[in-house]
This record gives sequence, C-alpha cells and structure tokens, in this order.
Amino acid sequence: MLEDAAYRELRFAGDDIPSTLTMDRTGDRVIYTSTYSKPYATGVRVGYGFLPAPLLTAALRVKGNHDFGTTNFLQQLISRALSTGAYETHVQSLRKRYAKKAAAMVRACREHLPSDVKWTEPKGGLYVWARMPARVKTDLKSKLFAAALKQKMIYVPGNLCYADDPTRRKPNREMRLSFGSGSIPNIKEGIARLGRALKKVL
Repeated sequence: MLEDAAYRELRFAGDDIPSTLTMDRTGDRVIYTSTYSKPYATGVRVGYGFLPAPLLTAALRVKGNHDFGTTNFLQQLISRALSTGAYETHVQSLRKRYAKKAAAMVRACREHLPSDVKWTEPKGGLYVWARMPARVKTDLKSKLFAAALKQKMIYVPGNLCYADDPTRRKPNREMRLSFGSGSIPNIKEGIARLGRALKKVL
C-alpha cells in the first residue's frame, strides 16, 4: 500500500486520521511518502519516505537516476528549520491561514453555486472537492471548462485526479478547487466566476 501524505500536516479541523503506518506493525506492507514543499515552502523540493527494506535499494537507485540527488542546501535548510522549531511554528501559522481560506471558499460556494452542486468542507489541505449535477461534465474538453476559462477562472478537472483503472470509468463531473495561494478576495471572485460559468452551461 502507498500512502501519499503530502498534506497530512495541514489538517486544521477535526480529529487526525491514523496513518497506514500504524496498521503495518512489521514494516513490510506500506510505502509512506511525504514532502516539505506543501506544509513548509513550495520552493523547498525535499521529500522523504518510509519503505519496506526489500524496496529501499531499488527506490534509491531509481531516485538517483532521476534527480541525481536532493540538493544539500535545501536539506540543510529543512534540518535547521526542524531543529530550531521554526518548521512547527510556520506550519501552525499555515494551518490557521488555510482554515480561513477554506471557510471563505465554502461560503462563496454556498453563495454562488447552484444548489445541486455538492462539495466537501475541507478539514485540511489546500482544496475543496466539488461534484456537479450528473448532466454537467468537467473534463478539459467540456463546455464548463471552456466557460470557466472565458471567465478567467480555472479548476482541476476531477478525472485527472483518479488513477487509471481498466475496470471502471473515471468520474467526469467533479473538480478540485484550490484555496492555497489565492487571497480571500480572489477566492471569492474565483468562485463567483465559476458560478457564472455554470449558469451559462446550465
């Protein structure tokens, strides 16, 4: 099992969800991966992982062939941030900021999106996941995507977030909406634009 825990440290509401590592007492069933670029700083392209011993050597060889080694400067930066407490202080600050942005996006969804659009209220991370009515497609070639672009608004089509699976078709009425980098006024305006795009399609 692979656990991608890139957003685990950005939980800002509700109880934490146990990692799959807690269910792998022998350490031979779970690959756990995470990063410092999401919870700390986007430019810090440093990640880490826990792998079962039989996979470790192969994974290190593949990684080395792809990136020729993680930059020492960034590793030193992260090491200093962790050892001085700067990392945890910054993550706590980000959690509060993202909680406010998430709440602003959810309020904007209630105000500007039709009642038959459903969404999750995030408890962490950087995104709101929305589901359109069954008749509305969201993929890159859809009328909604084109209408959103005309409104100078963009979303990530949900079908791009699913792994390929020959046994079932990817859903094509979902989208991922990011509140990560936008200001609260821009988040509100972006959702208003999505609402206008939806009205044109509907």
